[in-house]
Amino acid sequence: MADTQRGGARESLAGKTAIVTGAAGGIGSAIAAGLTREGMHVVGLDADGRVDDLMGSMGGSAVCGDLTDAAISQAAIDAAITRTGRLDVIVNAAGIQKRTDAIDISDDDFDRLLEVNVSSAFRLIRQATKSLVETKGSVVNIASLSADRAVPGIVPYGATKSALTQLSKGLAVELGKYGIRVNAVAPGYIETAMTADVLGEAEFRDAKLARIPLQRFADGDDVADVVTFLVSDAARYVTGVVLPVDGGYSIT
Repeated sequence: MADTQRGGARESLAGKTAIVTGAAGGIGSAIAAGLTREGMHVVGLDADGRVDDLMGSMGGSAVCGDLTDAAISQAAIDAAITRTGRLDVIVNAAGIQKRTDAIDISDDDFDRLLEVNVSSAFRLIRQATKSLVETKGSVVNIASLSADRAVPGIVPYGATKSALTQLSKGLAVELGKYGIRVNAVAPGYIETAMTADVLGEAEFRDAKLARIPLQRFADGDDVADVVTFLVSDAARYVTGVVLPVDGGYSIT
């Protein structure tokens, strides 16, 4: 194996450019910070106006807008190319959740889940494919353990994450001939704003914690470090994988 392939993540990512969606959220902001530490320029995309200050503090770029608008996702690609002349990595970390029984969810809410969690991710990848071909880039989609297990109260959300994992696998096959790798990360219970309500319930929290072999919930950095590995040359022969980051929850 050539010595150039034995460098660590920092060596292989320095000078490259990434787009991270959901960059103002708990997972997305940790991923953006992690990639920045590895020497990447990160374009953070989020509908939350805090993304401007957040990315500014990292020395990155920000695009504030609704990812479901194709013009906004294209603006993120344009920002990357204008700033650095290249696009190497896409991390689709944007996501929303609607807690309700499946039979009670409205058509509008279900359509919104699909659009944010699946369609917008696919659209961004499709729009960026030409740029990723040029750099033999990498994509990581943030899925969920609920993609392959029935979790009452978030069934529609789980369905969208299942679609995202299948999309990741299918694109890994189709884009592999261009040297583009596509993987997914499936976090378990992670302490973010999205989970604050359920993890704030003592009985629920204790029951879930008891099932985690590592005896703690994840934080954003736990996910970010795995994403950094997957987009680096250390994972150069890894594609089509859905990697659980759950402290062992899925095996109990």
